[in-house]
Amino acid sequence: MPITLGLIAGFAAIEGGIVLVAAALHYLLGSGGYHPLAAAVALGGVLLLFAGPRLTFLASRASPKVTAHQALAAAPDLALAGWFVLGWAAPQVIGRQAAGMLVGVMVLEFIIIHASIALVAAPQAIAQKAAEGVWWKSEKAVFAGLLLMYSVAAAGISAAFQTAWLFAGFWILMANKFIGDWLTPSAQAEERMQRHTARWGVSAGLYLLLTAGSIFIPVPRLAATSASTGDGLWEQHPEQAVMMGALYFALLGFCELYGGFNRAPAGTGLPVRPA
Repeated sequence: MPITLGLIAGFAAIEGGIVLVAAALHYLLGSGGYHPLAAAVALGGVLLLFAGPRLTFLASRASPKVTAHQALAAAPDLALAGWFVLGWAAPQVIGRQAAGMLVGVMVLEFIIIHASIALVAAPQAIAQKAAEGVWWKSEKAVFAGLLLMYSVAAAGISAAFQTAWLFAGFWILMANKFIGDWLTPSAQAEERMQRHTARWGVSAGLYLLLTAGSIFIPVPRLAATSASTGDGLWEQHPEQAVMMGALYFALLGFCELYGGFNRAPAGTGLPVRPA
């Protein structure tokens, strides 16, 4: 199987699995109640979801191993994906207007993607070019200034959506961007920077790709509702943003789970099955 075809098949399997799980949960946790067929659909969706990465590996004939650190780094992203599925399928479990707040989370994610690389690269770059004794261009001062700027932006978005939870979510999501870094030994500074940059690049690419997809690809509304009275696409159709969020965090989670952001040591690579 060509690698490109494997990537497409894996992506389709993950997206299809999310839709099946959401549709089944909408029935099971809604007015439909328990039904064996709906439970079977939910189980099938989970299996299809986790089969997605395996299809990609089948195409490349790779056999990546999952370590405890990788599983720990992936857990927050996969949990967020599940949270988005609930907000789409059965928001009454986590709050009637959960879908509207999750739209705000995806708006925040744009700022967080930008902040996650700026907070790492900018302080050091500015400090190296600064004249000696200019305290406000030191790494700590630049870092604090940038963090304050991004916090103000997050507070503004939180106020626009009329919920303080988004401001708390800003700090939680920001910490999520650095979990993999914290799990990498400090002695491996170069590897830590490499994986952080790789995660930033994948996050930015996925965000732009899936945002465009959410405009053109319709998804079932299920139980997603929003209290917003705006006329924007995500405000009128929160299911588009919530589905995008579930897929976005699921893909990031699988990248973390299978070590997609880690650099293989020189002269080595992922174990490859014999032809």
